[in-house]
Amino acid sequence: MPERAGPTTSDAVVAVGFVLAGLAEAAVLHRHSPGLLAFTVAGAPLLGVLSVRRSRPVVPLCVIAAFAVLGTVVQAVLWPDAGDGGGVWLFALIVASYSLGAHGRGPTVVLGGLVPLLLALAVDLPSLSGWALVNGLLFLTAFVGVLPTAVGRVVRMRRERLTALDAQRYLVLRSHHAQREAAVMAERLRTTERLQPTLLDGLRTIADRAETGADPSEIEQAARRLLGRTRDEVVALTAPVQVPAPPAPPAPDHLAALRAAAQRWTVLASGAVGAGLVLESTQAFRPPASTGLALVAGAAVGLPLALMWWRPLAALSGAWCALLAFSRLVVPLDGSLSGTTFTLVAAFAVAALSARRYAGVGLSLCLVGQLVGVGTADPIGEGAIILVCWLGGLAVNEVGTLVERSRAHTLLLSGQEAVARQRAVVEERLRLAREVHDQIGHSLTVVALQAGAARRLAGTDPRRAEQVMTTIAHAAREGATSMTSPGGTDVTALLERTRNAGLDLTADVADLDRPDLLDPATREVACRIVQEGLTNVLRHAPGARATVTVRRESGSVSVTLRNGTPVGARGTPGGGRGLSGLRDRVADQGGELGWASCGDGGFELRAVLPVRRPHGAGR
Repeated sequence: MPERAGPTTSDAVVAVGFVLAGLAEAAVLHRHSPGLLAFTVAGAPLLGVLSVRRSRPVVPLCVIAAFAVLGTVVQAVLWPDAGDGGGVWLFALIVASYSLGAHGRGPTVVLGGLVPLLLALAVDLPSLSGWALVNGLLFLTAFVGVLPTAVGRVVRMRRERLTALDAQRYLVLRSHHAQREAAVMAERLRTTERLQPTLLDGLRTIADRAETGADPSEIEQAARRLLGRTRDEVVALTAPVQVPAPPAPPAPDHLAALRAAAQRWTVLASGAVGAGLVLESTQAFRPPASTGLALVAGAAVGLPLALMWWRPLAALSGAWCALLAFSRLVVPLDGSLSGTTFTLVAAFAVAALSARRYAGVGLSLCLVGQLVGVGTADPIGEGAIILVCWLGGLAVNEVGTLVERSRAHTLLLSGQEAVARQRAVVEERLRLAREVHDQIGHSLTVVALQAGAARRLAGTDPRRAEQVMTTIAHAAREGATSMTSPGGTDVTALLERTRNAGLDLTADVADLDRPDLLDPATREVACRIVQEGLTNVLRHAPGARATVTVRRESGSVSVTLRNGTPVGARGTPGGGRGLSGLRDRVADQGGELGWASCGDGGFELRAVLPVRRPHGAGR
């Protein structure tokens, strides 16, 4: 929580609302006393000090209390016969005390109880004595000062706990991300170590042998063996892996946590209220009540109140029934401190411990019970205090809900880590399978075809055969390098190697080389489509003519590869694994990939990818 929070729009609205309410109350209560009306109207704008209740929480409390003392003294001197009022000012003092608890720092929070006590002494000491003075001091200190300040402090502590949980969740997410990256790196290392002695070393061996003039037929056989091993590795990497289902999210039950924490407090409150009813009825009222009857009636009120943590609304209903019976059978409770204490404690507890739909019913019970059943001389003031206590309980309930939900989300993240890590490993294996298929598979296809061509040229054109062997060495080394140092596909080199392998190829791919048209991810997928299509033509349609076309269209880029009828014998039909994996890759980019045989015996592969403009590209 920041050290200083500036005034907000809601603070200004609250301040204006209190000023208007103060003016309205003055007009209603003092309309027959022009002098007092003018005095209270002049003081109402001071309630605007509530606009700084967050940034300067001590100021509103002191200003409101000071004017309350001044108003009481002035009224007692100049208008001694005027009736009591000031419910709006009392309500404002409660809000100021709450704000002090929620936003105050250090020892200044003590003023939340001290200022109302000083106010009570200044207001009540000159005119009251005995039990009435005790009631006044206790009421203002406890319910206008200490209780709202304590509620504000609880709400603040809950919010600080929520902030701590948010920070904890952030750390958990960072930890999970690091663990997933570690798992992915470990899987990549394991796969590379498995491929090293076979595919990668095999490619490097082929390159070395091609550079030293080895027999082309041996190189061709080695390349075809490695092609078979490549297919085996792709199958192994794409084998189904059982990923555990994520754990069911924990159901946050904030009411259970709040009720468990409130159990001992409701028991203590019930004892205090019951004892207060018995003591006040036997000492303060005239004639005093029978001690035995008061004890029984006080216990009847306290017992259901002690069960508020378990069944708030049912316990509240029972406690109110017992209190009304106490007021009718023992002594009237109108104006009693213990009766008011019961009402305020009940309003706070039912809001804090009930579901939202029941909290409103509890507020209605408290208002009706106090205003109709028990009775009051100041319905506006007491109704306002009941509402404040209820809102305080609702604030505790709401912040408790946020805390429990945040805790549940943190637990859920922790429980899902194993699943997320396993999925990351599976995704990395699929990525590596695509890399093996695309890079090594293409390189070995070119090597095998070129080695066959070199074998045929060895007796008729040794110079041309030597050039082909150089191409073989380059293709083999490039395939090994692409697996250990992945990077963008070089389309120009790809087309050149394919032509050197004997394919009659026409290509129009200029749009791939314009950095302002395609983002790197889209370009890489487009290049892999070209690579896969050309590799399939080399493998399965020997001697066929092929065309490659890349076109940037409105909002998309299309990649089309078409080959004619094969001249020689068709190659072994593929299993479709490369095209299926390529279709998944295109789908990940939000595009579509399709293929079909043509009427002239050829084959067409076509993809459409959405265009995402690269960062920094001009518009």
